[in-house]
Amino acid sequence: MIKPTSVKVFGQKYKIKYDYVSEENHGITDFDTNTISIASGLPEDKLLRVLMHEITHAIINGTPLCNRKRFIEEEVCDIVGFHFIDMLKDNPALLEWVTKEIEE
Repeated sequence: MIKPTSVKVFGQKYKIKYDYVSEENHGITDFDTNTISIASGLPEDKLLRVLMHEITHAIINGTPLCNRKRFIEEEVCDIVGFHFIDMLKDNPALLEWVTKEIEE
């Protein structure tokens, strides 16, 4: 299955690129350009985890929590339970890709 090239978060489209180069990490989210960049050549299971990590940054950026660096347990649970699930509902192709990757 083809890797996703975009994701919608709170109605904003983020372009996903697979060309990121860094010695410090495997991905980055640029909120000014709505771009998620992931390192090229990652194994599929690592790519999936890095992409979900970067999407979580996009979700947090779209909430009132965006200026926080630390979260209490209930805030983390709300991010996952509400916002992440809503993001998956808004991106059925991404959900299909994630599900396929998990099954493999």
